[in-house]
Amino acid sequence: MIEYPEARRLVLAAAKPLPVELIPLAEAPGRTLARDVKAREDIPPFAKATMDGYAVRAEDTRATAAGSVELTVTEDLPAGRTSRRAVGPGQAVRIMTGAPLPRGADAVVMVEDTEKPGEGGKVKIGRGVRAGDNIGLAGEDVRKGELVLERGSVLGPADIGMLAALGRPRVPVVRRPKLAVISTGDEIVEPGENPARGQIRNSNGWALSALALNAGAEAYYLGIAGDKGSSLRTKIRRAESTDILVLSGGVSVGDYDLVKGELRTLGVRPVFWGVHIKPGKPVFFGLRGRQLVFGLPGNPTSAMVTFFLFVQPAVERMLGRKKIGPPAGRAVLSSDAVLKPGRMHFLRGLLEGEGPVLRANPFPDQRSGVLKSMVRGRVLIVVPADVARLEKGTEVEILFLEGQGPWAS
Repeated sequence: MIEYPEARRLVLAAAKPLPVELIPLAEAPGRTLARDVKAREDIPPFAKATMDGYAVRAEDTRATAAGSVELTVTEDLPAGRTSRRAVGPGQAVRIMTGAPLPRGADAVVMVEDTEKPGEGGKVKIGRGVRAGDNIGLAGEDVRKGELVLERGSVLGPADIGMLAALGRPRVPVVRRPKLAVISTGDEIVEPGENPARGQIRNSNGWALSALALNAGAEAYYLGIAGDKGSSLRTKIRRAESTDILVLSGGVSVGDYDLVKGELRTLGVRPVFWGVHIKPGKPVFFGLRGRQLVFGLPGNPTSAMVTFFLFVQPAVERMLGRKKIGPPAGRAVLSSDAVLKPGRMHFLRGLLEGEGPVLRANPFPDQRSGVLKSMVRGRVLIVVPADVARLEKGTEVEILFLEGQGPWAS
């Protein structure tokens, strides 16, 4: 067995970047940007009105003794059109939000501060403005040549909007890893089946497939392989074209734990088997060419925790993402924790209270078969291998299990 940092390093060293593909903008949400994006032009490309009103020369709006001034309206300017003439002294252009600012104008008076023009086409301005009021300047959002989006970013709604504004109908993204999931064991059946005596419903296949999708992979659930070599070999061969193969169960030392032996038979080179962590000690990692092969424990929480610790970082490294693995943070323990030293612990924890200081409370039942601890838990509390007791109020490292959706960066 090896220590967790070394196991993680070996996994990340084996996870090679995947090729780039060009996809339509509509398909880009949640994908990983493959190249830096720089602006080819200013955004906005021209100065524009940010309010409905009148484009004016600010110096012409200085209040008279009567408290207002009148300006001659020379034109109406809706959004999408440009002015035919410049604004001269004593003149104004009726303008709509988003319309380009006419030449000569340096401010917009809001329509609320005016009276509707009467005969003679003059508008009464009830409040003066300063140069720059109620206008947006060319390039105030983005300057030509500016780095707008960085390679490795996960594209969210705002990023998609920015790409559209930049005139990018097609986007270079990293191909998503193809990840196959196989559950093993005669004791499990699929959710729609009635378990016989001694059987339980399979949760791992579905939970791991969902985690794979959340991490940014294309997930392929290949079903359950029974405790026979032929059944397992058939399903493993179906996964030959994938980038990552994840199996749950069958990696311990029992007579029916066949995964490692079958993987060797099919050409998988072991990298490690067993890591000094709890839960998840019997985790397996190997390589078949460029394919990453993970054998995760069969207990539901062990399978999910080891996915977070090893498989998710591998997916994110293959995608070239800037941030690898669950986000880390600090929290204060809200109750004591007593542990058996010797292995690094990842306790499922609840976040409690409000305010600037995060407080984490270990879930009361840390057994590996308690899936409820992952449903309700929001963090993993990281406890070093040499620690036997943590007292209430101790500051600890945490790994966030939330916020791992496709727009997480």
